Amino acid sequence: MPKNGVAKEIRHYVGSLFIFFFVVGIIVTLLQFPVLDSNKETVLMLIGSISASIPLIISSIIGTKPDDINSLKTEIDKKNQQIAMLVDAKDRLEGMVIDLQKEMLKNQDEIMDKIVLQAALSHDDRHLARATMKKQSNKNP
Repeated sequence: MPKNGVAKEIRHYVGSLFIFFFVVGIIVTLLQFPVLDSNKETVLMLIGSISASIPLIISSIIGTKPDDINSLKTEIDKKNQQIAMLVDAKDRLEGMVIDLQKEMLKNQDEIMDKIVLQAALSHDDRHLARATMKKQSNKNP
């Protein structure tokens, strides 16, 4: 048995062909055999009821109903709204990541400035301490 809905599609196609040939057969039969005036209204009523029920028969063979189609349309609309909402959320998250990267770079620059300043102050303090020690050692001979 075929999978993935192939059997259903084949069944729908065969059912539609059967209905089509049935209607064509009725038309050919009516063309070959003339209808009596007394039976004319009955035949017209039968043809009218058959032609009125053809869309219903075909939709039942195909397996689609107007309610199914409407429910599928609403499902598609919901999915489209969810997709739009997820895209907006993704865009906001990307913006947050970009802002975070900018802030990290700014903080990194500030930290590097502090490290360089601390190193410069430390160097200056050592240099001052050595100079002071030299002065004191020169005073204490």
